[in-house]
Amino acid sequence: MSNSASDGPLARPDDAEGAVAASPRFEAFAWVLLDWAASAFSTISITLLVAYIEKVVFAGEPWGVPGGVVWAWTLAVAMLVTALAAPWVAAWADRTHGHHRALMTSIVAGGAASFLLAALAPSARVLIVVAVVVAAVGFDMAAIFTGSLLPRIARGAQADRLSAIGYAAGYAGGAVALILATRVFAARASLGLTDAGALRTAFVIMGGWWIVFSIPSFWMRFGAGHSSAHAATSSGELTSFARALLRGDEGYGRLGSVLGGAMLILGAMQTAVSQFSSVALEEFHLDPPALVGLVLLVQCVALPGALAVGWLSTRFGRWPMLSLSLVGWGIVLGSAGFVTTRPQLTAMAVLLALVLGGAASVIRAAVAVLAPAGRYGATFGLLNVGSKLAGFVASLVFGAVYAITGHPRAGLAALLVQLILGWWLLSRAGAGAMEEGKDDRCGA
Repeated sequence: MSNSASDGPLARPDDAEGAVAASPRFEAFAWVLLDWAASAFSTISITLLVAYIEKVVFAGEPWGVPGGVVWAWTLAVAMLVTALAAPWVAAWADRTHGHHRALMTSIVAGGAASFLLAALAPSARVLIVVAVVVAAVGFDMAAIFTGSLLPRIARGAQADRLSAIGYAAGYAGGAVALILATRVFAARASLGLTDAGALRTAFVIMGGWWIVFSIPSFWMRFGAGHSSAHAATSSGELTSFARALLRGDEGYGRLGSVLGGAMLILGAMQTAVSQFSSVALEEFHLDPPALVGLVLLVQCVALPGALAVGWLSTRFGRWPMLSLSLVGWGIVLGSAGFVTTRPQLTAMAVLLALVLGGAASVIRAAVAVLAPAGRYGATFGLLNVGSKLAGFVASLVFGAVYAITGHPRAGLAALLVQLILGWWLLSRAGAGAMEEGKDDRCGA
């Protein structure tokens, strides 16, 4: 497939050299595999990686603060880096139709950082923090361009279904990768590995899983590029996109309203998920196997939950299902300050699992159908930047509340304020904005 000559010399089709055309079903399958592949980083990082950081690398508080605080602020730095870099990379991708290349680069960088984590000795604390930041930024950037490819292969109700299937595949893939990693940890004695060595081996699995299952996407075109007019530079592209949003140009007014609320919601949700492990480790003293078991429970419950929300949103609307998911999130965060026993922690984890992917899946689908043609990268880049900035603030607040109170549960409860604010802003955009494009059946 090719674009018109009017696109300019840099605006060529978004396919890497050697990319092949494929049937829509195989494109959709390869796209879903991206969620399956990235999920290894998601599950292993919030279990074995956080345990490695808190219990091995920063055991004894060598930097004068608990390992949980170092973890929270490391994630905050990663979010800030993503927020600073994403707009420029996304604008470049829109100008050059380079979404695919940006996606593959992000995956390779994140996987390589995972391998570096495995190679570094626990005493190399600064390098370990840097590697975590690079891997997390790669994960976030890959999420941007995975989302930006969705409107190229699905629109309307198809986008809702495919987004939900992707999230469900992510929960399944994350569970399988985590089981594999924990089996290695459980067999560490017979393998001649120390606890730290077994955890570092898990990071090899994390990076390898991510890269290997992304390979089918290396050869996909994921639909055609668009011939929309683009600026000559990334700064010009960003300025043009920002002006269209601020003016409320046709196709941009509702998008801006939806993005505003979604940023705060996703920032609070992402921070809560990443810090849930700290609560389990610090407050309830779960050892790595117990923490893994809890996360696997969440993955198993979240898989059918994501599929159900995707199915229901095509029948009853995105806004009702998003609201229902956010009610569940509100209960989880609001009750965090009152959870004191392991059974209560398990109950909170199950409720979290039921609503875990629902809100994010609906938001991804809504943004995909609202995104203007040719501006998919900028749209998802802005969504990610806003959510990461919101997550950066949320992580700082979480770490500060944790440091002051000594209880990470209090930090989780503090995130409820941001969630409610985002919900309120999204409600002001109106349910109609969330439902736009629901009657479309296929992408262009």
